[in-house]
Amino acid sequence: MVLIFLMIFSQPPVGIDGGVLSSNSIVLNEFMPNPSSSCTEADGEWIELYNNTNDWINLSDWVLKNNYGEEITLATYLLPPEGYYVLGACGDESLNGGYVPNFVYSNFTINESGSISLFDGANLLIDEIEYNGSWSIQNGISCERINPGWVSNHPSTWDLATLIFGNGDMGTPGAQNSVYENSFAQNSWAFIKAFVE
Repeated sequence: MVLIFLMIFSQPPVGIDGGVLSSNSIVLNEFMPNPSSSCTEADGEWIELYNNTNDWINLSDWVLKNNYGEEITLATYLLPPEGYYVLGACGDESLNGGYVPNFVYSNFTINESGSISLFDGANLLIDEIEYNGSWSIQNGISCERINPGWVSNHPSTWDLATLIFGNGDMGTPGAQNSVYENSFAQNSWAFIKAFVE
């Protein structure tokens, strides 16, 4: 068991089922697929990015894509180290559930199952998730990444938010995720699962 443990940590982590590891610069960190407290479901949808590095990163011309062929192209924005960036379908706090997005998009859908891909300005895939009924998704609760250093595309890396924001939905747009975990035991288990599943 000790030998297996050492072998795991002596190798670079690999993805699960085509998943992309979050050792990349920017990660998909949280998303709200089924809001309840917004004026309409579309108004309350949002996505949060997280800078997983110690560097400032310019998001100019970065692109998010979904499984419907819809795209969001980001404007110039210098995202600080360990900083959060929230993209929302509506910028009006009285309509979107009570949060302030950094960027307002249009014609981009987040459903209870689908995919979201993040590309940098050179069109290189940076992060990607494909989510479905095996993921922790419920009405009025965002889906949060437990740790930005864990594999991206696996349901065990994500969980339901536990903190209320704005007008009553649960989530942490623009702040550390409520389910964030960084214990040695949890990190060890996450990497072990990445190799054995």
